[in-house]
Amino acid sequence: MELKRAVELIARAKRILLIKTNLLGDVLNFLPVANFLRKFSPGARISWLVTGRGYPLVSEFSEVDEILLLNERLLYNYGNLWRVGRWLREKQFDVLVTSYQEECFLIGSLALLSRAPVRIGYNLRNRGWFFNMVVSKGEAERRIEIYGQIVNLLGGKWQDYVYVPRASERGAEDFAKRMEMEFGLKRNDSFCVLHLFSQKATRSWRWEYGDELIRGIQKELGLIPVLVGSEPEVWRWGEARKKHGLINLTGQLSLLELYYLLSRAKLFIGIDSFPLQLMEFSRGKAIALFGSTDPREAQVSSAEILRVDVECAPCWPRLICEQDYKCWRLLTPERILETAKRILTGVGA
Repeated sequence: MELKRAVELIARAKRILLIKTNLLGDVLNFLPVANFLRKFSPGARISWLVTGRGYPLVSEFSEVDEILLLNERLLYNYGNLWRVGRWLREKQFDVLVTSYQEECFLIGSLALLSRAPVRIGYNLRNRGWFFNMVVSKGEAERRIEIYGQIVNLLGGKWQDYVYVPRASERGAEDFAKRMEMEFGLKRNDSFCVLHLFSQKATRSWRWEYGDELIRGIQKELGLIPVLVGSEPEVWRWGEARKKHGLINLTGQLSLLELYYLLSRAKLFIGIDSFPLQLMEFSRGKAIALFGSTDPREAQVSSAEILRVDVECAPCWPRLICEQDYKCWRLLTPERILETAKRILTGVGA
């Protein structure tokens, strides 16, 4: 399909379907596409197909008209492919947009079965089997840029749509009141948000370094350390350190509240994960800690990448390390604090 014809159809579309289903970071990075289509096709009813893991993010962050919640076992099972495709076909979408790349044969097949007249997505081995509007990765390296190529294809600039439409001044004000009443974090306090640990050891910073980093944030940076995350073991670790001045918010924030927190923070320090990617939207200062994962795909424009050059990294998705987690052990609190001082003062930036 010619681009001009496709753009005309999208502008007049009555029903648009977005498919980006589960991983929080991927769903978040697809948000600019939804923001763009909301303005590009103001008269359309926009639906988003998502599974349970991605549902809270679509619900809290986007302004789509309809969320189609799909059981993940149905989505990633070829035996159910025709059933799900028929379900989508009955809804008679004019436009379908997805950004799964060429390795995802299943999503491409689902797009084809929907029979949407305009199907926008990545090519499969350069053969265009599923999409009549093929998106090029171009020179993009980061996920948000890759997904933003859809916006670029239709004549927009993806950078203009990196925002959270459900965020509001009233919401930020209510959140600030909650932080002061429940956790003692006052409006004028300067603080540093930390997201350091993961259940997967190869993706986690070193637990034994945590106390030293907390002390350094307080004494050397003059900031209040605030811990976020969702894992029970991280909550227990944070609770044990509240007496040392750490504010433990692990498991106590909604996704939108996390956005408000990051927007207020003086600095964020964290591993490659959803909170780091959310910094792209809050546009704050950040230090991104990379060990086993590849920073070329997940880096954030506002973050300073901190990693150690070792011959075995990146190694993700490997779950067991035979090098005693060297990439993380060499990423010491001292090095992180030195980087933080430089970022906060602007010296040598």
